[in-house]
Parts: sequence; C-alpha cells; structure tokens
Amino acid sequence: MEPVPAQSFYPSFFLQFAFGFFPQFYQRKWGRIFTGLGVFIFLRLPYMSGLPMVGSYQLVGLFLGAILGIWCREVILVLLGRNETSLPKQSEQILTDWMIRNPTGKSILPIWYSTYFGFVLFLFILTVLCLFQYQGLGLVTGLGIQEYLYFPSLSSREAMGLSCKILVPISFVVLYLFSEERSMPTPSKDSLSEQIRFGIFLGLGINLLMMTIQSLWSLDFFSEGTLESVSAGRTTGLLQDSGSASWVLPVLSLLWITKLITNWRKSKERLSLALAIVSFLFVTWLGLKQGKAFWVVWTISNAIGIIHLTTDLWIISITKKRIIRVALYFFIPVLGFLTLYGLSFLQKDLALVELSKRTMTAFPVWKSDPYLALKRMDLVRAELLTICVEGIKNNLWLGNGIGSFPLAMLDPFRIGTKTSSILIDFPPNFYLWLVHDLGILGAVVFLFYIGVFLWERGLWKQASLLLIPLFFGVQFQNSDGAFLCFYLILLGEKGTGYSQSFDKFRKTIWFSPLLLILSVGLPLNYALFYSQRFWDSGIGSEFRKNQLKEYQTAATLPPGSPNYEYEFHGKVWEWKLSEFGSARTGRIFLETTNKSPLVEVLFLNSDRTTIKQELFSEVRQGYVWSGECPKGASYIRLKSRSKLEFRLPRSGFDGNNRIQF
Repeated sequence: MEPVPAQSFYPSFFLQFAFGFFPQFYQRKWGRIFTGLGVFIFLRLPYMSGLPMVGSYQLVGLFLGAILGIWCREVILVLLGRNETSLPKQSEQILTDWMIRNPTGKSILPIWYSTYFGFVLFLFILTVLCLFQYQGLGLVTGLGIQEYLYFPSLSSREAMGLSCKILVPISFVVLYLFSEERSMPTPSKDSLSEQIRFGIFLGLGINLLMMTIQSLWSLDFFSEGTLESVSAGRTTGLLQDSGSASWVLPVLSLLWITKLITNWRKSKERLSLALAIVSFLFVTWLGLKQGKAFWVVWTISNAIGIIHLTTDLWIISITKKRIIRVALYFFIPVLGFLTLYGLSFLQKDLALVELSKRTMTAFPVWKSDPYLALKRMDLVRAELLTICVEGIKNNLWLGNGIGSFPLAMLDPFRIGTKTSSILIDFPPNFYLWLVHDLGILGAVVFLFYIGVFLWERGLWKQASLLLIPLFFGVQFQNSDGAFLCFYLILLGEKGTGYSQSFDKFRKTIWFSPLLLILSVGLPLNYALFYSQRFWDSGIGSEFRKNQLKEYQTAATLPPGSPNYEYEFHGKVWEWKLSEFGSARTGRIFLETTNKSPLVEVLFLNSDRTTIKQELFSEVRQGYVWSGECPKGASYIRLKSRSKLEFRLPRSGFDGNNRIQF
C-alpha cells in the first residue's frame, strides 16, 4: 500500500525474515527468544538510510519469518510422524535431536473454538472493509490495489496505507501469538510467556545500552528515522521514536524490576534486590531525556509498586493493609503536585521541568475552563482531542474506519478544527481511537475479545499494566508497541495459564458453541451495518465521484512538469468516456517500453456490459489504437495480459477526468 524504497526495504526484510524463520524452525524456545529480541532492535532497520518513520512494514519481515517458521516446523514434524512412530535411528541423529527439541503440540480444541479465532476474523473483516472503503468496489476491474484519487492530492492507495499503519502491526502480532499457542506442547502458557519475556529483556538491555551512549556521547548515534526526537533532545535507543521510548522504557523496566523483586522475596538473595535498586536509579537517570509520558508512567507505577511492596512486608493484617493502601493512593496526587510545584522553579531544559511549568500554568484555570487548561498543558493533544471528538460525533455507532484519524487530518474538505502541528498523528489515547475508528459497536466487539482473553487466562490484574500507557497514545500503532501490549494482555508477565472459572464453563456442552457464535456473529453484524455506506462509493472510474465531483483516472502518478503526463501501472484500467462526439473519435497511444502479449480495449455501456472489443497494435514506442467509439458506449476499459507501465497526456482527459481522443 505504500511506496517502499527497495534499496532499504529488501535487505532489512530478508535479515528480519531470517532472524525470525531459522530460530523458529530450529526450536520453539530459541524462536520465541529471537522474535522477542528482534521486535525491540530491528524496528528501525528499514530506515537506517535516514528516511522518516512512516511505514507500516517495519517488522513485517520478522513476524512473517517467525509465523512461517512455526508453520513449516509443525507441518514437517507432523508429516514425519512425530510421536506417532519411534524416533529415527542413531544414524539420523540430527533429525532425532530436532524432534526431541520440538515435542508434539497438544491443542485439545478445534481451531474455531480458540479465543484467537474470532479476533483474527474481526481483523480480517476490518481489512476487507478498508479495501472497500478506500478502493470502492474496484476489484471488478481486476484483482489488486486500484489507484484512484481519494483526495485531490492523495491516492486511494495512500489513503488505505494510512489504515495499514495500525492494521498491519495488530494483525501480524495477533497471528504470531496465535501460531505460538497452537504449537504449544501443553495447555500451560508458562514456557511461552517466559521465553518471549527473556527475548524482550535482552532487547531492553540493548536499548538501555544505546540510550546510555546517546545520553553520554551523541543523540545522533543510531537515531536515523526518528523524526523530531533528536531535535527535542530525547533519546530513543533502537525504538521507533521518543514517543515509543517514553512508555516502552518504563513498562519494560517495571517488568524487569518486578522480576528482580519477586526473586528477592522468594530467595532472600540480596543480589536481586541490589540489581532492582540500581535498575531503578539507572532508568530514572535515562528518563531525564525522555518525554512527559515517561514521568507519568514511571512515577505513578513506581508509587503504586512501592505502596504494595512496603505494606506486604510490614503489615500482616489484610484489612489494615487494604485501608492503608487506599489512603496512600489518595496521597499520590498530592505528593505528585507538590513535586511538580517544586520542579517548576528550576531553570533546566528537561522534559520533567517543562511538564512542571505547564502544570502550574494550567492549574489556576482548571475549574473554570478545563479545555484551556489542557491547551496550556499540551496544545497538540488538545487539538487532537477536539478533532477526535468531532469525528466521533459524525459516526458515533460504527466509527470512521480503522486508521481513519490520520486521513481525517489530511482531508481538505473536512469542516472543523485544524491542527497547528505539521505531524500527522493518531488520537491522544487508545480509548478515543477505539470509539473514533470503530464506533461504539466496533469498540464493543474489540473489547469483547479482550475480555474473553483476560477471563480465559485469569490476567485481570496483569491488564492494569496497560491502563496508564494507553491513556497517552494509541500504542498499537507501532509494531513494538503492539507486540508489548498484546504480550501483556494475551499472555501476561506471570504466564498464569487458564482461569478456573473459564475452564469450568469451557467443559460445559453449550459454552464453546455460544462463544463461537458471538465471536463470529459480532464482527459479521458490524461489517453488515458498516458496509451500508459503500453503496454510494461507485466502482471503477466512478469511485468517490459524488464526493469529489469528478471521475477517477486510476493513475499511479499524477501529471507533472515538463510533459504533464499521467503514469499508469497495472493490468486493468477503466475510464468514463467523454460525452462530446468530437472527443470520441481518434486514437489512444500508450507510451511505454514494456512488452505484453496482448493489450485490448473494451467499450462498455452504462450497465458495464461489453459492446465492443478490439486489440491495440504494437508500435516502436508503445501501443496504439485508432477508431470510433461505438454507439451507446459509456465506459472504456483497457486490459493487458502482463503488467504495463505507460503514460497518457493530461490533454487526454477533460475537466471531469473523462477520457477524450
């Protein structure tokens, strides 16, 4: 969907693919470790040429390699009769070792009874809805992505590419975790969660090293493609940008410190406690060059963690423990405000000091004018909030389509608030994004799947780790954020497996079929209601004509200086014919250096029924047809047996983009 620079995409793609495929094919354990590690070190690999971070294809190679590695490994092992026959002879030691490393998966449920099944189906439906929303019903003119104008300065392919920025990371992460669980040797999630977590912690360690070098030496060290992070004085490590680092760094660090504290409480090993304290101080120092989100997530999470740890160590009575915890929770905002008040007097160029000063300027008007207070805190987020609320009001129940918020900011016809920032961003938090893009009905479907996952795994407390980060952005929009979010939601840091209450219902004869009906029925009903808006989009050259007031040219590249020619790529094109008689007689010359065995022209009536069909003649510089349009022809369609790249002059189309000879 997006123009990808081949010189930087293919080398990184094959490196990522190999990093995901071969460890997975070798053994489950190392495959999970390498995948978890690759998510947090390979994200910006396609952008080391200095290109900005705009693609949805950042980790496509890694996830595609890992998924295919899992599938190939399991299929080959089944074909070899793993665990159904005796192991190979000693002379075939390599094959024997491979089978021992990868014991048989024991999934006791059909694939459609898996909790992942409905989620994968919903994501597939959202993808199909995007295809129809941004391509109309253009598939009738040939399979593939059509190239129409969605806005006067934005093609339909680019418009759908904006949705792919969030749809692709979510889909690949969910499909990867689905593939991992289907190949589990036992129903327990412990080994899967722990092995992925080990890879994540390796990635965290490498990012901490990179951030240290950037803090002490130069912010430009491995910072290509991070947009304005360097100019803002923030370290990014190998993560997408400072926006990602500001929440990924504290969340991963909290998981690491929690692991050390747990080990210390179990074994009383002082080394774990010392490492936890050093890690806390070290990450706090790195936070001096992070954004505001880091300090909110870090301080609130650590305050809650310290309250729980100290009350567990010093208070035995459960009742007293709960009362003291609730009282201390109310004390956190007061202590936080006093800290910000003190920091606001410092003359330092730090994100925390800037946050303090903005808070002090916003606090006096908070009661009288909350929106003004929000603008003083963060002008860009206040504008994004307003734009988001306007979009929600337009399509409250069904939403505007997944990934549609950036498109709304680029819409020249949209009436409402305009942003003062040049950056095209997502809504200010996940929950607003959910309602804006999917509406109330779509949000119910999405949260239904999340609720089933949490119930099945008994991870309600674990999901609280995401409450704070998800208030500061749509963390699913990047591959690293999507992976971390779904790891915490679907697996959990503790890997507690299935909950007893869910197991109890699962064993009943009615529960699984009911869950399947809801998992399939909810997204299908959402798609049915949402698809009603597609009927006025049109097909072929009429795509979005009612909105743009002109027919579509299906051009890949618009005309430009010096020749002002449209450039067309593909195999099938369709245009509306001019209504003027003098413009319906003449010739069509396709200027190209490509060769095709067959290039034909079809004349269609208003019902798109073929009334005449002729062949182009091959000439030195392309293909040519001359003649007269038959009576009753309303559309012209060109078809090539192999892919063509040809040019037509701007003068070949009238003011409404209808073709003229």
